[in-house]
Amino acid sequence: MVFRQLFFPVMIALSMTSWVFHEAGALALRQSLFPFDFATVVLLASVVIIWCAEQLYPMHADWNYRLLQAPVTRAAEGWQRFARDLFYLFVVASVGSVLITWLGALIETRLKSQGFGFGIVHLWPAEAPFAVRVLLAFLLVELFSYWFHRLAHRVRFFWRFHQTHHVVHQLTALKALRTHPIDNALFYVARTVPLMLIGAGSSEVIAVLSFGATLSLLSHANVEVSEGPLGWVVNFPRYHAVHHSAEVARSNSNFGCHTILWDRVFGTFQAQIEAGPMTLGVHPLTKRTLWQELVAPP
Repeated sequence: MVFRQLFFPVMIALSMTSWVFHEAGALALRQSLFPFDFATVVLLASVVIIWCAEQLYPMHADWNYRLLQAPVTRAAEGWQRFARDLFYLFVVASVGSVLITWLGALIETRLKSQGFGFGIVHLWPAEAPFAVRVLLAFLLVELFSYWFHRLAHRVRFFWRFHQTHHVVHQLTALKALRTHPIDNALFYVARTVPLMLIGAGSSEVIAVLSFGATLSLLSHANVEVSEGPLGWVVNFPRYHAVHHSAEVARSNSNFGCHTILWDRVFGTFQAQIEAGPMTLGVHPLTKRTLWQELVAPP
């Protein structure tokens, strides 16, 4: 099917336009009646497109919200899941964004106050073409993220916050935002501080973070697609579902957030074998309240 082959390449190409326009100075779409930059427009458009794809070509139909499905109890459950995902999208993600913005400014100020400027050691190839710098930044960000992700599954303090992302029993694109603000802040530090220390520019870092946001939505999407050659590097939904498995032996794999490359390099890649939906979540497999997800996990 054409859709299965082309959906991911097209969405990735769409995301790339956001940082291409950023480098060209075309993010200035901000006006009084249109308070969004181009990267935000692309991200919001991606959310809508992916949601439509989930309805038309779901990997597992039961993972969708099924808001109008009979019986009423099934529809009610779907609305509850949808409402919680929207709460994370509009409220929890906003808190996380404020925390990350504050943390980023604090770290940058601290580095400058110590005389480090934009890097302790200037190893960054600042004269290289922008595309080369973005690719290098992406690979490094994913490398740092990979190792911190493995740590978050092993160290109890980090897991306390990271498990909020793993308690879901179904995967859809919006589940990418089902994260704890402190977990977001910790991943932000792991991903960006090393780049700041070696003198990476803000343009390529912003490009990578913007690109990563779309890839995160795609990796959680409930969409039936074919991996093809991109499956060697891109974190496809079938791969990421294994990481969300309730079986610890399976969830301790596929730690790459946006690329599966480092899992292949370090031997933690694991493909999905069974055809049907896996059991996802964290034991005990019970529904958790928002209080348990964000404040006091059991």
